[in-house]
Amino acid sequence: MISMFVNVTNRTSTAIESLQVDALNKQAIVTFSGGDTYAYGNVSTRAIVNVLFNPDVSLGFWVNNNLLKAERTELLNGDQFDYAKYSDALRYRGTKYNKSEVNLPAFV
Repeated sequence: MISMFVNVTNRTSTAIESLQVDALNKQAIVTFSGGDTYAYGNVSTRAIVNVLFNPDVSLGFWVNNNLLKAERTELLNGDQFDYAKYSDALRYRGTKYNKSEVNLPAFV
């Protein structure tokens, strides 16, 4: 399976540092402002196309609704996704692979 991640650009977000999506493989990689990076599988293709072509969609809103709260998505662990392959800047800091344990940034 060949992955083709596209950077979602031209957005400002206090919670999301970067978002990369792959509509063909239904995957997304999100790096939160705190530096934690997570990959998700089984992401809605419709949601991916929407975030790519609708510049009004908030990245924080999109990640919250389509990755963290969506029952269909799954947090990918190191056996399911090669984190190091995509960038040395991507830092995976999870030891458990439960969506409820994703470290969201703190707002002060």
